[in-house]
Amino acid sequence: MDSVASASRPSKSRVNKANRKTYAARWNMKILSGLQAALTKDPEADLAALLPSTYSEQLRSCKRPAVQLAGIKPRPLFPDSDIRSRLCITDPSTIICELSTEVGGLLRIAGSLSEAIISLLDESEVLYKCAWAASVMVFKVSETIVLKVTDEGFATTEYHSLSFLQQHLPAFPAPRPHGLVRIRKYGLLFTTFIPGQNLEQAWPQLDNAQKRSISSQLDTLFSDLRRLPFPANTPLGGVQGDGCKDGRRGQRTSSQPIMDIKQFEDFIFAGSATASPLYTRLLRDMMPTTPAKCVFTHGDIRPANIMVEKAEDGIWKIIAIIDWEASGFYPEYWECVKMTNNLTARDNDDWYMYLPESFSPRQYSVQWLVDRVWDRSLVHS
Repeated sequence: MDSVASASRPSKSRVNKANRKTYAARWNMKILSGLQAALTKDPEADLAALLPSTYSEQLRSCKRPAVQLAGIKPRPLFPDSDIRSRLCITDPSTIICELSTEVGGLLRIAGSLSEAIISLLDESEVLYKCAWAASVMVFKVSETIVLKVTDEGFATTEYHSLSFLQQHLPAFPAPRPHGLVRIRKYGLLFTTFIPGQNLEQAWPQLDNAQKRSISSQLDTLFSDLRRLPFPANTPLGGVQGDGCKDGRRGQRTSSQPIMDIKQFEDFIFAGSATASPLYTRLLRDMMPTTPAKCVFTHGDIRPANIMVEKAEDGIWKIIAIIDWEASGFYPEYWECVKMTNNLTARDNDDWYMYLPESFSPRQYSVQWLVDRVWDRSLVHS
């Protein structure tokens, strides 16, 4: 009996070796390596907080037989501030707006659409990462295509605006849309890649005449943009009824269709949790009563969203305006107001001295000043 029992037990000289080569095992080792590095830096770190929010889901997806058999390499370990850490290859995905042939060619790999997109993102160059945790990132996924991952509502507005421009003002220098996909709460917007540098990077190199030239170019471009007819009987805001947006430090989006400027100003003056009705009315009564037009508006004109290049003759030229997620039809003064949302009393950036004349604060001084005062009362400012 003893010899039979001992034969059924593993020999003491035998060691049961764990398989460390599986996708799931390599994923866990990658996570462990990241945790060890964090503990070396801060021995009292909260380990639970260091785990990616999608850790359990990603581990389950790593254990799928198809993944194990395919021998797919583990995904890189991204910090929680990286939007890629929030996405999982098992997440369902939906094509909201048709993908171009060019994007379709990039995603022709085995597996689901989510797997294809996330695999592409994992290997892509980061062009932009928002300072606010995992809210917006832009990736260069090929030599000609970029992918912006952001809130689905903002991505939808941007896609529709770029499509609108392509149809109604094709000569305007803006990226071309290549499709829109939903994964989780995110909108993944494919557009053309615009080479060059943004004006924020180039501005310190420009002399006074070059800065005036950039201002004049913006004036011409936006005069054409603002001449686009506002379709009758349509709501203000995004061109597909996406609502009105007011982005400051946070974002507000109207919950109901806004059909005229009075309703728009109702929306703007409802943004404070601290201002008294009396104070609100005093400011509201200062707004001009003369009718204002509704014009097509970018909503976030600043140097970082203006792409430029230096021509062989030494002249700096605007080659594209990017980042259209706050765009749509708004009161004619709104572009002026939004251009200076980042301006503070301590600012020394002379960009503000070269704002395009046709919609500078000098053209809409009352609306601009009222908004500057009202801005201090807004909970999202």
